Amino acid sequence: MKSQSSQRSHSNQRRASPSLSTWVQIHRKTALQSWQRLLKTPASSFATVFVIAVGLLLPALLYGVSANLSSVLDNLNGTAQISLFMDNGSTASELRQLSEDLLSDHAISSVALISSEQALEEFSAATGLSDLSQLLSDNPLPATLVVTPVNADPESVATLAARLGGTSHVELVRVDSQWIQRLAAASQLVAVSGQILTIVIVLGLFFIVGNTIRLAIENRRDEIKVVKLVGGTDAFAARPFLYSGMYYGLGGGMLATVLQFAIFIGFNSALQDLLQLYESNFHLQGFGFTSSAALVLGGGAIGWFGAVLASFRQIVAISP
Repeated sequence: MKSQSSQRSHSNQRRASPSLSTWVQIHRKTALQSWQRLLKTPASSFATVFVIAVGLLLPALLYGVSANLSSVLDNLNGTAQISLFMDNGSTASELRQLSEDLLSDHAISSVALISSEQALEEFSAATGLSDLSQLLSDNPLPATLVVTPVNADPESVATLAARLGGTSHVELVRVDSQWIQRLAAASQLVAVSGQILTIVIVLGLFFIVGNTIRLAIENRRDEIKVVKLVGGTDAFAARPFLYSGMYYGLGGGMLATVLQFAIFIGFNSALQDLLQLYESNFHLQGFGFTSSAALVLGGGAIGWFGAVLASFRQIVAISP
């Protein structure tokens, strides 16, 4: 009995192995034939690939812009400052005491005291109006306490600024992080816009691939009828078109990757020249391997599923 069971098991394995090998050979042959068909019509194939590439490129660029804005915001984290302009009646001892009191606040990281004389010197050096400042009988600039909060979150900074506004001898409070808040809002807008645009473009690419595959099916309607007459299933008849859709998507993803790298190189060169004028060490983040691979594979998936949605419904409707 054990011998018979073992023989049946080996027999099943032998039957299964050719089946798997045949399946692989059929798919490999179909994939190769689909590729050769696309090469026979290079102009129309490239046009479809180019349209898909442009569609994939737009959200990819928005993603790159959003990632670089986030990087800038991360680098600026902790740079928010609150300037406290003191009244003219504040004495040096009162300012030092107030600085010590503020440093004891757990929400404050550091406090820098800028006297009215120091403020006037910095203003004169920055504007080149040293002669004019010497003609002034009184120093018009107040002493300033520059407070750096522990938490650079915009809401936390605003809350701290409102609380410090009630401190004695403080005449005016100015938050030096408003432009950071605007940059954060712009980054959020770009991220949301990218997500919405991605959804719209993916739906559009499904339509483009589907329409291309439907035209290909119509051109091969007689061939599909013959396949069905000899016993071919709808899945077998649709298989070449699925590979064509995948090739369109992969080609579009590859071309989009090449285009985005070309745009990055050109833009980064011009940006670095500009940043050197401002002595900035910021470096534009490029597109890494992961994002590039995701773009190519995402394009292939869009092409495949677009072909699936178009081919099966239309092939089922073709009667032998």
